[in-house]
Amino acid sequence: MREYKREYPPEHFIVEIKPYSLLSNTKAEKYESGVFDAGGYRWRLSFYPKYETTSKKGYISLFLVLIGSVSGKQSPAEVYATFRLFLYKNTPETQEYLTIEDGSGKVNHFHEEMRQELGFAKFLLRSTFEKRSEGYVWDDCCRIGAEVFVHKGQTKTLDEYLPPRELKNPTSSVRKFRLGSISSKRDPKCLSSDKFHLQGRKWKLSVCQNGEPENKSLSFMLESKEDWKSFPSFYAKFRVRVLDRVHGKHTTEKEVQHWFCSSNRKIVFPDFMPWKTLRDSSKGFIKNDVLTVEVEICSLSVVEAPRILKKPLSYD
Repeated sequence: MREYKREYPPEHFIVEIKPYSLLSNTKAEKYESGVFDAGGYRWRLSFYPKYETTSKKGYISLFLVLIGSVSGKQSPAEVYATFRLFLYKNTPETQEYLTIEDGSGKVNHFHEEMRQELGFAKFLLRSTFEKRSEGYVWDDCCRIGAEVFVHKGQTKTLDEYLPPRELKNPTSSVRKFRLGSISSKRDPKCLSSDKFHLQGRKWKLSVCQNGEPENKSLSFMLESKEDWKSFPSFYAKFRVRVLDRVHGKHTTEKEVQHWFCSSNRKIVFPDFMPWKTLRDSSKGFIKNDVLTVEVEICSLSVVEAPRILKKPLSYD
């Protein structure tokens, strides 16, 4: 058993047994609660006020009982679930729930006919439970509760392929940009593209200047423009190149790989080439006051559409 205390009440069910003395004095074997619904199934609690071990130690016991499915279509009902059972502690100093769950974390197999009841025989020592100062019984009342989480065996999984797939169609993997009026804008600090699509992803490219006037350099920033509140991380390897449109022999290219995620959406090439080199007419990078830049995605991790695992794994 794993035991802890919390102030927040049980999510699915609470029942107060009052007067508790009527249950205790009549030496009742157990108390069965009313029925409640959770996860598409109907359940109840079984409370045993006097469970004794072979060593004659007395405990209270608390069990979760499967009654059947809410729809009634599954008969006999069979379900895999995890659960927590609760006992309220009420003292002048403390109002909280003693919470007990399976310490191994396993998923429990309930069956309406063959394995209907699961829980904790040694939930709490009876002497502790009935001791007035402990606060588990107050004003001749005790309160128990339950949370039940049903595992329906239809887990959605996302398959991400690593290493990433190499892209076989070069044409669809390249995007070309022509940035005009490079000279007339008197060395603009930054030029940015509109949002564009490449290999099914959304991007934005920024071309900027870095450094002091006497030692400026050309830099690039490629930013993923996905909705990162819900989009999964992905890997990309890509190349950025500045084309020599005059001579065709000075094209400059750099390759980088990066994992994009919500906290790391951008990759920066801080010193792609010196600004003087870019403006050197003999290199052919600027033609008719236009700079041509290409972005090529070489490989990309792929996340498939969710698929359903129809059956749960084997549970004890």
